Amino acid sequence: MIIVFSIIIAFVCVLYQTFVKKILNEKNRQNKQELEHQKEISQQYIIVQEKERKRIAETLHDEVGSKLNLLSLWMNNDDTWDTKRSKVIVAQLIPELIDATRNISHVLYPAKIEEFGLVLTLEELITKIDTSLIVELIVNHGYNKKSISFEVQIYRIIQEFLSNVIKHSTASKMSIQIRDSVKFFSIILSDNGIGFDVNNPQNGMGLKNIVTRIQSINAVYKWKNKKGIGCTLIIFANNGRLD
Repeated sequence: MIIVFSIIIAFVCVLYQTFVKKILNEKNRQNKQELEHQKEISQQYIIVQEKERKRIAETLHDEVGSKLNLLSLWMNNDDTWDTKRSKVIVAQLIPELIDATRNISHVLYPAKIEEFGLVLTLEELITKIDTSLIVELIVNHGYNKKSISFEVQIYRIIQEFLSNVIKHSTASKMSIQIRDSVKFFSIILSDNGIGFDVNNPQNGMGLKNIVTRIQSINAVYKWKNKKGIGCTLIIFANNGRLD
């Protein structure tokens, strides 16, 4: 009887050790997957940053550099400087340089979010859109201020979506719906354009930028698209409010 009892105890110990080992292996596997996932997010974020830096460099070269060169030519040419024509050219170029510099500054960091918050900054963004695209901003249940890093990423997501709509969708309407509850923060972005295939690798960096930014705030998302009908992006995130 003692021998049988000892065998049972030994068997139970082996089962327990096997069970514990299985749990530890599963936990290690999950930890490894999480590390790989975080590494992938970091790599994608670096790609997004480099893409933005390239765009800024091109804007500096095309918008600012070319105008500065033109100003320099006018100012250093004794035959044309200080004439009525030169004054007209300089008066035209300086405001364009100011606007270009302001736009680049906004691309680097949307400082108005820090001062006015996400909703007012989005309203300002919408006012600058060409009237051929009607953009509607709907804020349900009010809005509570979030951390700056959270709001900047949300703003960039909406900005990138809007840019894709303008460039590729041929849409006449776009909707931005924000719902801010105690536990969750959600956004629904939609347009009435031609739609696209989400799984098509030719869709380019725009969609990758959006997905990377969504992942950076630990949010989940879902695309609802049908060619010829339009595009919808639904995002759910934990509430990033400050209080």
